[in-house]
Amino acid sequence: GIALSIHVAPGGSVLEVSKAVRAEMAKLQQEYPNISFEIADTQRDLIEQSNDNMLEALRDAIIYTLLVIMIFLGNFRAIIAAGLSIPMVFFSVIAIIWMTGGELNIVIYTAIILALGMLTDDAVVVLENIERHLVESKEELQTAIKKGTKEVISPVFAGTIATIAILFPLMFVGGFPQKIFRPLIETLIIALLVSYFLSITFIPLLSAWLYRNGVRKSKIEEGFEWFYQNTIGRLVAPYEGIIKFSNGGWKIVRRVILTVGVISFLIFSLKSVMPTIGKDAMPPMDTGIIKAQIAFSANDAVDHAEAKLKPFLVWLHKQPWVEKSSIAFGGEMGVLSLGSGNLPTEASITINAVNRFERKQTLWQLEDEIRDRLSKIEGLKRNDVFDFGATALASIKATVDTRIYSSQADGLSGHSKEIAKAMETVKGLTSVSTSWDKDFSEYVIDIDRNKALRYGITPYNVAMQIPIKGQVASLNANLESMNTQFVRIYLKDKFTRNLETLKLLPIHTKFGDIPLSQIASIKKELTYAKIERDRMLYSLDINGYRAKRPVTHLTDDTLEALKSIKSDGFIVTQTGDQAQIDDSFKRMAKAIGLGIVVLLVALIAIYRSVRLAIIMILVMPLSMIGASWGILLFNKHSCMPSLLGILLLFGIIIKNAILLIDFYQANKEKGESNFQSALDSVTVRFRPVMMTAFATIAGMIPIAMEKAVGLERLSPLADVAIGGLLVGTLLTLIYVPMYAYIFDRDKNR
Repeated sequence: GIALSIHVAPGGSVLEVSKAVRAEMAKLQQEYPNISFEIADTQRDLIEQSNDNMLEALRDAIIYTLLVIMIFLGNFRAIIAAGLSIPMVFFSVIAIIWMTGGELNIVIYTAIILALGMLTDDAVVVLENIERHLVESKEELQTAIKKGTKEVISPVFAGTIATIAILFPLMFVGGFPQKIFRPLIETLIIALLVSYFLSITFIPLLSAWLYRNGVRKSKIEEGFEWFYQNTIGRLVAPYEGIIKFSNGGWKIVRRVILTVGVISFLIFSLKSVMPTIGKDAMPPMDTGIIKAQIAFSANDAVDHAEAKLKPFLVWLHKQPWVEKSSIAFGGEMGVLSLGSGNLPTEASITINAVNRFERKQTLWQLEDEIRDRLSKIEGLKRNDVFDFGATALASIKATVDTRIYSSQADGLSGHSKEIAKAMETVKGLTSVSTSWDKDFSEYVIDIDRNKALRYGITPYNVAMQIPIKGQVASLNANLESMNTQFVRIYLKDKFTRNLETLKLLPIHTKFGDIPLSQIASIKKELTYAKIERDRMLYSLDINGYRAKRPVTHLTDDTLEALKSIKSDGFIVTQTGDQAQIDDSFKRMAKAIGLGIVVLLVALIAIYRSVRLAIIMILVMPLSMIGASWGILLFNKHSCMPSLLGILLLFGIIIKNAILLIDFYQANKEKGESNFQSALDSVTVRFRPVMMTAFATIAGMIPIAMEKAVGLERLSPLADVAIGGLLVGTLLTLIYVPMYAYIFDRDKNR
């Protein structure tokens, strides 16, 4: 058969290319009816399945979000406003992406889902404030719309700017994080800006229609209001009690208790939970695509290897979960898509399973089954089975890659065996293999020139008669203008079965045929089937593959296992996912730090108060308590998506803090004391703050539950945000007002 690998050009669409290729295949099938054309491997099915799942997840997120709004507000008008603003924002974002040459994918859908809670919050805050003017101030409809909108323009704008300020540095952090998350951040920012614009333009116009017949609520709305007041609304009193407690007798002691208590719990959470969960560059993902790298002896023939593998392939295609598979023996010079530089008896296998929603077993359980089946094949010396996308980057060979360097090739193979044996003891590694070895049998034919000349032939005449079909066995040249490639020819002849038969190989001379051994000595040696070099040194990789154990735990245990091995004369490094984790986490930590600085500057500019800005910033880390426990309870690892989740979490927490501080400042301007302003901010803003948090959580539920193929990669983002919002929102309602009235200067205090 002939294999053809087709790649998408940078910036191209996989689905469009797939469609075009299939159309060409149909034409070729008609033109050559005797040739069978099959697609052995494609990512089209994965992409289409993921897109369909994401639309369903988006639908669920909208339903959950609207339900939360109804529970908190008991207001069908708010549902209508949110229900209309969501599709308007969605289609506006799609239009902007289309105009800028982008396309819809799982990252774009995820960004829109993540923004749902914040999008609806802007619309509902404006609508709720207009209704408050109508109910409490008994104002005319147009007056209430103007005053109500004007009052909240500032906090809504401040919340939007604050969220953008903390997110945008990640767009320019460089490296892998920027490549992965820039489209998501760009989409989030577009959605936030569109949402703000609609909340101060469309929502006021819509409210004129919604309240045209007054503000009277239906019985259903009154029922939801009763439910809220008798459940969540009852939490207002305890919060007021905590604020009053902080201002009672022995104020300093009480405040120290509240502060030291929460800081101690924060430190405990970070020190106990974070090391336990471990780190990944990107979390494992069940795409339904399984990869296997297998190898037989370098001295075996490829047809023998194919014959040994055939029973496995027969078994494989009897499994109900298998859709298609492809296998490629060997490799081509400079071609990475087929074989990836494999030797003739090394094979790359790709197995496409049905998606995880249509099977009971996880991808990793299927891998165990395949690995066990392959291990029964006679003569198999490498058996690496892993999931598609097992490493953060395609250029990373394995999850754990211990690379050893030396100025000489001799010795590397032996030392690699010691390291591989040590790595096999590491818990969580499913297989360990080396990239090359000194195990290739080579027959060295030393032709005696004088004996050959006696028979009237030269060593060149002898070499020409060795049955290699006249092809060049190897090309050696030192000409810079020549692109030299070394070619191995494998003989298929009765005289090449073993050393003794090779000695009997007839060599034709003018005196008749003579055996090869008559004019040459033959000896067997072990040599390298292939050699790798890196950084001007010989290099050899000992690759360890995993199922789901975190990379940092695997790497730490590997380093511990290697301590007993002496590596004098060798350079030993870790070049697997750990290197990418170190680089990516440093970049994202810088982005978080820069985002906080930009946020601080923005808050100072908006509120013209350094103290209040610092108070809002200092409360953000408290949400890490919930974030750390959240990711632990969801059984996930710290990774780049979880760090992005922290950034998003900070953005939402600061938005809620702004709602509290804005009301606090407004009450102070009316002449109230610091303490009373802080107390009133909790009383009045409790509902919108809690609604924002829980609406955002509701929108993230489909992501946390991994409702789409591929969302495993981004679910830690939602896990962190959900846990952080649950705890962070509760703490924000305590510590922002408390520190505001304590540290804010006021002569009338």
